[in-house]
Amino acid sequence: MRHLLILLSISLLAACSSTPGTDFSVANYQPNRSVYDLGINIAKKQYYTVPREARIEYTRCVDFALRSMQVGEQCKWEVPGNSIGIVKLVQIDATGCHTMFNTMMYRGKQKNWQETACYNGSTKRWKFLQ
Repeated sequence: MRHLLILLSISLLAACSSTPGTDFSVANYQPNRSVYDLGINIAKKQYYTVPREARIEYTRCVDFALRSMQVGEQCKWEVPGNSIGIVKLVQIDATGCHTMFNTMMYRGKQKNWQETACYNGSTKRWKFLQ
Protein backbone atom coordinates (compact mmCIF):
# COMPACT_ATOMS: atom_id res chain seq x y z
CA MET A 1 0.00 0.00 0.00
CA ARG A 2 2.82 2.38 0.85
CA HIS A 3 4.46 1.78 -2.54
CA LEU A 4 1.19 2.60 -4.27
CA LEU A 5 1.00 5.90 -2.38
CA ILE A 6 4.58 6.75 -3.39
CA LEU A 7 3.82 5.94 -7.04
CA LEU A 8 0.69 8.09 -6.94
CA SER A 9 2.62 10.98 -5.39
CA ILE A 10 5.32 10.79 -8.06
CA SER A 11 2.76 10.80 -10.88
CA LEU A 12 0.99 13.81 -9.36
CA LEU A 13 4.31 15.63 -9.02
CA ALA A 14 4.97 15.04 -12.69
CA ALA A 15 1.56 16.44 -13.56
CA CYS A 16 2.36 19.68 -11.71
CA SER A 17 5.66 20.20 -13.51
CA SER A 18 4.81 20.08 -17.20
CA THR A 19 6.69 22.21 -19.68
CA PRO A 20 5.69 25.87 -20.12
CA GLY A 21 4.47 25.40 -23.66
CA THR A 22 1.91 22.81 -22.64
CA ASP A 23 1.01 23.97 -19.15
CA PHE A 24 -1.93 26.35 -19.37
CA SER A 25 -1.87 27.20 -15.68
CA VAL A 26 -0.80 30.64 -14.45
CA ALA A 27 -0.35 29.43 -10.86
CA ASN A 28 2.83 29.89 -8.85
CA TYR A 29 3.62 26.61 -7.17
CA GLN A 30 5.41 25.95 -3.90
CA PRO A 31 7.98 23.16 -3.48
CA ASN A 32 6.34 19.78 -2.82
CA ARG A 33 7.78 19.00 0.62
CA SER A 34 4.69 17.30 2.00
CA VAL A 35 1.36 15.81 0.99
CA TYR A 36 -0.23 19.10 2.08
CA ASP A 37 2.01 21.07 -0.34
CA LEU A 38 1.15 18.63 -3.11
CA GLY A 39 -2.57 19.07 -2.42
CA ILE A 40 -2.27 22.87 -2.46
CA ASN A 41 -0.37 22.73 -5.78
CA ILE A 42 -2.99 20.46 -7.35
CA ALA A 43 -5.77 22.81 -6.22
CA LYS A 44 -3.88 25.82 -7.61
CA LYS A 45 -3.35 24.06 -10.93
CA GLN A 46 -7.06 23.32 -11.27
CA TYR A 47 -8.13 26.82 -10.23
CA TYR A 48 -5.59 28.71 -12.36
CA THR A 49 -5.69 26.58 -15.53
CA VAL A 50 -7.20 28.66 -18.34
CA PRO A 51 -10.42 27.33 -19.88
CA ARG A 52 -10.50 25.41 -23.15
CA GLU A 53 -11.75 28.43 -25.12
CA ALA A 54 -8.69 30.46 -24.04
CA ARG A 55 -6.33 27.60 -24.96
CA ILE A 56 -7.90 27.52 -28.43
CA GLU A 57 -7.40 31.29 -28.87
CA TYR A 58 -3.78 31.00 -27.72
CA THR A 59 -3.16 28.14 -30.17
CA ARG A 60 -4.69 30.16 -33.04
CA CYS A 61 -2.41 33.05 -32.20
CA VAL A 62 0.69 30.83 -32.12
CA ASP A 63 -0.29 29.22 -35.43
CA PHE A 64 -0.71 32.68 -36.97
CA ALA A 65 2.69 33.75 -35.60
CA LEU A 66 4.39 30.72 -37.14
CA ARG A 67 2.69 31.09 -40.52
CA SER A 68 2.47 34.82 -41.11
CA MET A 69 4.29 37.11 -38.68
CA GLN A 70 7.62 38.86 -39.04
CA VAL A 71 10.13 39.36 -36.23
CA GLY A 72 8.91 42.04 -33.83
CA GLU A 73 5.22 41.55 -34.58
CA GLN A 74 2.79 40.28 -31.99
CA CYS A 75 -0.60 38.63 -31.89
CA LYS A 76 -3.06 39.43 -29.11
CA TRP A 77 -5.85 37.11 -28.09
CA GLU A 78 -8.69 37.50 -25.62
CA VAL A 79 -11.66 35.68 -24.20
CA PRO A 80 -13.72 38.68 -22.98
CA GLY A 81 -14.15 38.79 -19.23
CA ASN A 82 -11.95 35.74 -18.81
CA SER A 83 -8.37 35.73 -20.09
CA ILE A 84 -5.99 37.60 -22.36
CA GLY A 85 -2.60 36.99 -23.88
CA ILE A 86 0.11 38.09 -26.29
CA VAL A 87 2.40 36.03 -28.52
CA LYS A 88 5.39 38.00 -29.82
CA LEU A 89 7.72 36.63 -32.49
CA VAL A 90 11.21 37.66 -31.39
CA GLN A 91 13.54 35.62 -33.61
CA ILE A 92 13.70 33.47 -36.72
CA ASP A 93 17.09 31.77 -36.85
CA ALA A 94 19.04 30.53 -39.88
CA THR A 95 17.43 27.09 -39.67
CA GLY A 96 13.93 28.59 -39.68
CA CYS A 97 13.19 28.03 -36.01
CA HIS A 98 10.84 30.65 -34.56
CA THR A 99 11.28 31.94 -30.99
CA MET A 100 8.27 33.51 -29.32
CA PHE A 101 7.70 35.32 -26.04
CA ASN A 102 4.28 34.57 -24.54
CA THR A 103 2.21 36.32 -21.90
CA MET A 104 -1.03 34.95 -20.49
CA MET A 105 -3.28 36.55 -17.87
CA TYR A 106 -6.06 34.72 -16.04
CA ARG A 107 -7.78 35.27 -12.69
CA GLY A 108 -5.47 38.14 -11.80
CA LYS A 109 -2.26 36.18 -12.39
CA GLN A 110 0.22 36.54 -15.22
CA LYS A 111 2.55 33.97 -16.74
CA ASN A 112 5.43 34.75 -19.11
CA TRP A 113 7.44 32.16 -21.01
CA GLN A 114 9.48 31.60 -24.12
CA GLU A 115 9.09 28.80 -26.64
CA THR A 116 10.81 27.83 -29.86
CA ALA A 117 9.24 25.95 -32.76
CA CYS A 118 11.09 24.47 -35.73
CA TYR A 119 9.49 23.37 -38.99
CA ASN A 120 10.11 19.81 -40.14
CA GLY A 121 9.86 19.69 -43.94
CA SER A 122 9.51 15.92 -44.09
CA THR A 123 6.51 15.77 -41.73
CA LYS A 124 5.24 19.25 -42.68
CA ARG A 125 4.69 20.05 -39.00
CA TRP A 126 6.08 22.40 -36.40
CA LYS A 127 7.97 20.83 -33.51
CA PHE A 128 8.13 22.75 -30.23
CA LEU A 129 11.48 22.45 -28.46
CA GLN A 130 11.71 22.14 -24.71
